[in-house]
Amino acid sequence: MYTCLDLGTNPSSDMPILLSIFLSFIIHSLIFYVLPSSLTPLIKSYIISTIHACISVLGVCRFYVYSSVNLTQVNRILGGGIKNTGDEAMTYSICYSSGYFIYDLLIMVCYKSVRTRSALIHHMIIVVAGFSGIDYYL
Repeated sequence: MYTCLDLGTNPSSDMPILLSIFLSFIIHSLIFYVLPSSLTPLIKSYIISTIHACISVLGVCRFYVYSSVNLTQVNRILGGGIKNTGDEAMTYSICYSSGYFIYDLLIMVCYKSVRTRSALIHHMIIVVAGFSGIDYYL
């Protein structure tokens, strides 16, 4: 049994949250620019979105298969989790998705063919919600 001190209310210093988000953003951007220029930005965006969805689903499935799930522990995952559990992997998955959403939001801003009003609102809400408590965790 874990005590409240074991919970992830304070991220461990070895959990590079911002670095993970930044690397995810860079990787998605590189993939976008490495894809053939014969593809439209919309098709490139769909390809990268599919890659992101597959990696995210696999990450969540891995978490549920290999980790104990106790949904009553507030802030356990975003706070860095409990060391040596699946929480750390899930934190990286969340960072990966955050980097993707920032990348995709910027692609929508840069390429009119990729953006729709609903997609922009969707991404802005997710980014704002994700970063709303980040100063708490830093």
